[in-house]
Parts: sequence; structure tokens; C-alpha cells
Amino acid sequence: MTTPDTGTYLLIVVIGLIVTVIVGQILMRTGLGFLRDVFGDHEVAQSITRLLGVGFHLVALGFMALISTWQPIAVDGTAQLIVTRVGGILLFLGILHVIVLIALARIRNNARARQVAASLRSGGRRPPPQDGRDQTKVIESGPA
Repeated sequence: MTTPDTGTYLLIVVIGLIVTVIVGQILMRTGLGFLRDVFGDHEVAQSITRLLGVGFHLVALGFMALISTWQPIAVDGTAQLIVTRVGGILLFLGILHVIVLIALARIRNNARARQVAASLRSGGRRPPPQDGRDQTKVIESGPA
């Protein structure tokens, strides 16, 4: 069994940090459009995206810090140790990514269900958009 040195720990942390930041940025960028669709307000969507991004980064980086020193599987060699731990980080990030996507989907589904319920209560009329914009179309008639 290999005893990792400081350089090995730091390499695992650097790899995990880079992957975590990349995945977090992807989630934040794609989540913004997703939440804008839900809330209809860019500022609200951006705020929620940032909050979700901070949560994602904190959980992922905390787990990465723990797994960089944890040895659940006995491995021989520094390369196997790095691959095993980075694999654990990637597996966790994948699971966390799916959890965030499920949360976003639930938020969107709940918002759409509220819109449908409001539409049904109003007798089939469309509820006003959440961002305050007037979406009624004005049709101008041309010369007869």
C-alpha cells in the first residue's frame, strides 16, 4: 500500500478543484437560462443560480478535501492512488450534478403547475407574465 506524500495530495486537490470549477460553471450557465424560463425575471434567476452555484461548489470542494486524504480502497502505487481518488471525486461530482438538475427540474415543474392552476382558476385566461412585460399582441389592420 502506497503512503501518499504532500505532492500527491496537492495534485489530487488541484485536479479536483479544476474539475469542480468547470462543472460548477457549466451548471451556473445552463441553470441561468433554465431558471429564467421558470421565473421570467433575469435578476431572480441569476440570484438563484448563484446560490445554487455556491452550494454546489461548497459541497463539492468539501467532499474533495475529504476524499483527498481518505483511503477506502488499498491501492499500490502513486498513479493508482491518484486515479482512484480523482475517480471518486468525478463520481461524486456526477451525482451532485444530477441532484442539482433534478432540483432545477422540480422548480420548473412546480412553477408550470402553478401557472396552469392559475390559468384554470381564471377561466382559461392566461395569467400575466411574471416579469411584468405585456405580452398581448396588437394587430394592426391594413387599408381595406
